[in-house]
Amino acid sequence: MLRVFWVSLLLLSCSGCSYFFTPLNKPLDKTPSENGYSFNKTRGGKLGDDLILLTFSGGGTRAAALSYGVLKELRDTTIMSGGQRVRLLDEVDSISSVSGGSFTAAYYGLFGDRIFQDFEDVFLKKSIQGILIQKLFDPSYWWRSLSTGFDRTEMAIEYYDGNIFEGKTFRDIDLNKRPYIEINATNLGAGNRFSFIQLYFDLICTDLLDLKVARAVTASSAVPIMFAPVVLKSYAGQCDTNQNPFFKGLMDLHDPDPRITELQHRVQRYMDHENHPYIHLIDGGVADNLGARAMTERLEAFRNGFSMLIGDHRPKNIIMIMVDAEVEPVHSVDESPDKPSLGDTLQAFSNIQFQLFNNETKILLDRKLDELKKHLESEGHPVTLYKIPVEFSSVHGKSLKEHLNSLPTSLELSSTDVDLLERTGAELVRNNKEFKAFLKTVEGYRNGDPNLASTPSALPKEPRVRHHLSSHHSSTPPP
Repeated sequence: MLRVFWVSLLLLSCSGCSYFFTPLNKPLDKTPSENGYSFNKTRGGKLGDDLILLTFSGGGTRAAALSYGVLKELRDTTIMSGGQRVRLLDEVDSISSVSGGSFTAAYYGLFGDRIFQDFEDVFLKKSIQGILIQKLFDPSYWWRSLSTGFDRTEMAIEYYDGNIFEGKTFRDIDLNKRPYIEINATNLGAGNRFSFIQLYFDLICTDLLDLKVARAVTASSAVPIMFAPVVLKSYAGQCDTNQNPFFKGLMDLHDPDPRITELQHRVQRYMDHENHPYIHLIDGGVADNLGARAMTERLEAFRNGFSMLIGDHRPKNIIMIMVDAEVEPVHSVDESPDKPSLGDTLQAFSNIQFQLFNNETKILLDRKLDELKKHLESEGHPVTLYKIPVEFSSVHGKSLKEHLNSLPTSLELSSTDVDLLERTGAELVRNNKEFKAFLKTVEGYRNGDPNLASTPSALPKEPRVRHHLSSHHSSTPPP
């Protein structure tokens, strides 16, 4: 409590410090939608028969570890695709993430299978929160803060960049080998979602490729008040936005649907450089704590959204895995006639808002995926849809569920809790009925199954585009 008091005092005392903004996003001469960071380049533009989409929620290290467990389960599961056996992880096409889930998504996007070797050491089982608090007491931090405007947000970016993401930019996410990683934040001024993808950066005429991944992840996890927003400069009007086919098609739509109208207004706001020359980004969980709105909003634009999501290829199966680390803490307000404390009231209020918005997001995504299925079937392309939620409400053990729901939203958990979350994520996927049904149709199974011992168990440490296990002859065991 004493440490929290002094840290809070330091945070408040710094609220009046001067801020020196230097734009780190570079302007564009033209809109590079075809060559920039876009979904149509994922897996080299060769989507398989199974369109696999993942969303990683917010929730600090709790969300990062739960998502990591899901990745491990997909790594350890193989299926038949194109007549050959492949790892299910290598078939994942897109990961949309917010806040804590963005650490896992970004790390996998940058380093691939290396995540299974060192992610626990560099992030999951390290006291990131403690490290950042210690840096607040470093005299060099105060000197830089007073002389250059170096604030807590820049301090976090510097640490993440040097110690987790190794100075990498979005140019280093190899879409030929890995899924499309969509890191989401919240636009504080507009009150809606902002994605670190070239489509959004096209609107403000700036290039995403040379932006540090650490800056995007910090924006996605920048809890309001504790961290200042990550600021981008808008160069809207300095490039030809009409080169962006998605937004051009969206603006040409004449649809009475209020959601379409809202999306059009959002685009127009980003293009209004005179009134909105800067974009202030905070925790993505404020606008969408599931990371699923990116999917629903692309589908809102109907044919434009469909074409962006699946391109010219028509999948046989669509698998939507939603990793949700939301907790349902037990409140004591119903146990007594006494008026609840201010802390209990604020906590309950926050949980109510998150739960209501998350439920609405889930319903909307379900509806949009059903519409996608119907649209494909109307074109003569039947598709099977599998919806696989990974959430604590699916845990059967009462004591285990209570423990998971008691875990804090922070960047510091015990090694035991991290291990528990990883196992929980893997087991929730493995035991899901929809997941089992999908595996049955594609001859899927987990590696090491004694009934299938004749199947090759050696897996590539760094898969190539749609790399098939049958052509890999290494004796190296899976990481």
